[in-house]
Amino acid sequence: MTGTKKTAHYAGHRKRLRERFRKAGRQALQDYEILEMLLGYSIARIDTKPLAKRIIDEFGSLPAVFDAPCERIEAIDGVGEYASTLIRLVRACMSRYMEPREDRSTIINGPENVVDYLRGEIGGSPKERFMLLCLNAAGRLIHSQVIAEGTVDMAHIYPREVLKIALDQGASALILVHNHPSGTLKASDHDMHLTRLLTDVCSRVGIAVHDHLIVSRGGAYSIKSGAPITSGEDCS
Repeated sequence: MTGTKKTAHYAGHRKRLRERFRKAGRQALQDYEILEMLLGYSIARIDTKPLAKRIIDEFGSLPAVFDAPCERIEAIDGVGEYASTLIRLVRACMSRYMEPREDRSTIINGPENVVDYLRGEIGGSPKERFMLLCLNAAGRLIHSQVIAEGTVDMAHIYPREVLKIALDQGASALILVHNHPSGTLKASDHDMHLTRLLTDVCSRVGIAVHDHLIVSRGGAYSIKSGAPITSGEDCS
């Protein structure tokens, strides 16, 4: 009929996906369907299912998509600035939600309390990043900062910079963290040397180094205990 607006064939499919998600949550959706829904909010006039599948095929998994920088996401045909920004925004929301905060009741008395946050924050980074967690005397997080980003297997750390940040923030203790983009959790000789060096430097001014953690998307390792760690365990 002339003048009748034709409904896009994918409109009903999007509605069904929304209803399925609202009723049963993420468990009711496959990874590509989660991404498909997300893309639908930034790309309004196309069927986003083929694009979602293509993106996941390119990166290998949904977590890898969220870890990818905007430029790599936008390199895929059909993905523009709005879509890539929305993907990274969701990623940032996840990290912010998991980030320990000073006004929360949880006291960080061991690395187990922050493993999930750290794995999400830098575990999937394609480059090695070194992160510093500053704790006050009560064991609460008062500052967190990525202080170095390097190549796929090295980030250069300067003890004086670590010490300056710790003193500026009034930290009583630190947790050192870096990721291994390769996914391995084995501590290198350099990791061990850096841990000893920073522990010694900080102890001279009364700041304790509780641990040095190696994280990846798949797990975490404590250099202090010499063993893998998991979240939620009692560290007392």
